[in-house]
Amino acid sequence: MNIETLFPTLIGIEQADPDTIAAIAREVLSQRPTLEGLLSQTWGDNVLSSFDAEKDLFTFARLHTLKAFVEESILEFVQATRVDQKLQFDHSYTQSWINVTRQYGFQERHNHERGALGLPISGAYYYSTNGEDGDLSIVPTDMQAKYFGNCVIKPQVGRLVLFRSEVFHRVSANMTQSDRISFSFNYLLNNA
Repeated sequence: MNIETLFPTLIGIEQADPDTIAAIAREVLSQRPTLEGLLSQTWGDNVLSSFDAEKDLFTFARLHTLKAFVEESILEFVQATRVDQKLQFDHSYTQSWINVTRQYGFQERHNHERGALGLPISGAYYYSTNGEDGDLSIVPTDMQAKYFGNCVIKPQVGRLVLFRSEVFHRVSANMTQSDRISFSFNYLLNNA
């Protein structure tokens, strides 16, 4: 896993191997009718999401390979960046959803902090992208913004990006004619 530093923010970037990408694709395709049935215009006309319909999509749609890849990567990220490494998932807090970003769709600057006690981790897995359909920008804290620029991450099939949930981020507009499909999530880790 690559760890990017946008002081004081740490960003984990993991690339799934070809076998994992293929296994995730098989699971997603087998659940396509279920996934499409959950989509609605949650965050604007050109972004469809399952967020309002199902809060834990990984479990609901039986996306076991994707869930395992995300959870293993989160633990690797935490072990590489934290002194207190004996953390476990609070699965009652887990959220996961699919986003389909159409042409001109984008995400305003936002964060996912829910005020939970523990270590909340958020991120995105790129399922389908042409690489030019909207970069993810991790935004430094307001106090650090004058010293550091945004960390800009290009989408790539099989790429997983992790960061603490309170970190602000945004997604630039998809100016291409193809949809970008990604899976986003919020996890909470607590002391074991």
